[in-house]
Amino acid sequence: MIQIAVCDDEPLLLEEIEKETRQCLEEQKVFSVISAFSTGENLLYEIEEGSAFDLLLLDIELPGISGMELAGRIHKLLPYALILFVTAHYKYAVDAYELNIFRYIPKNQLKERLPHAVRDAVSILEIQNVDSYLISNQNRMERILLKDVLYIMRDGKNAVFYLTVPQSDHRKEYRVRRTLAEVYEELNRDDFIFIDRGCIVNLRHISGIEHSDCILTDGGVLAVASSRLSELKKKLNEFWRDKI
Repeated sequence: MIQIAVCDDEPLLLEEIEKETRQCLEEQKVFSVISAFSTGENLLYEIEEGSAFDLLLLDIELPGISGMELAGRIHKLLPYALILFVTAHYKYAVDAYELNIFRYIPKNQLKERLPHAVRDAVSILEIQNVDSYLISNQNRMERILLKDVLYIMRDGKNAVFYLTVPQSDHRKEYRVRRTLAEVYEELNRDDFIFIDRGCIVNLRHISGIEHSDCILTDGGVLAVASSRLSELKKKLNEFWRDKI
């Protein structure tokens, strides 16, 4: 299922964007939920309260918070969401490009260009969903890309995902009420391996092994159980040979 948000302060245009988007998704037989917002503040509030969207179609000239500012703040909260700008003003195209916006559509070409943009977005999201994990708890539901997961650690009755953050010294954390065994079964991937009973590591983010320590690409160090060291070396060699 794809979660979509549409935000425009013009009621008729908001209805038209929602209608065109829904029609395109029905033709593709894509199951989706579309939520409509007339202000950027309401949309941002929903996201801050835990709602997650895969695709957002935003007007740039919104009352209060502008579409540009809104997109920047959404990107920090939902870094993997695709943002599509719908606007009447071509002058914003360059700024939209610099914000790494997925697509830019002039309002006077909505019917011609929106279906193509939605189809392209769905294709990208379907690929992302194959290589992602759904984080779901009381406060939030969001997909994270597996390529960004450094390791997963047991913390009581929870599993904590530690993600690398590009150009940052910090790691992002996501907590789910799952055992590591349940998470490992749900991942069902060869590039994740237990290095002890309380930790699963992503082979993609191992830069080397020193003695009984696993060295991560961000400089972190994880201890490896002696009973699992031989298997880790074997899996890492196979991964480097086949994937790198």
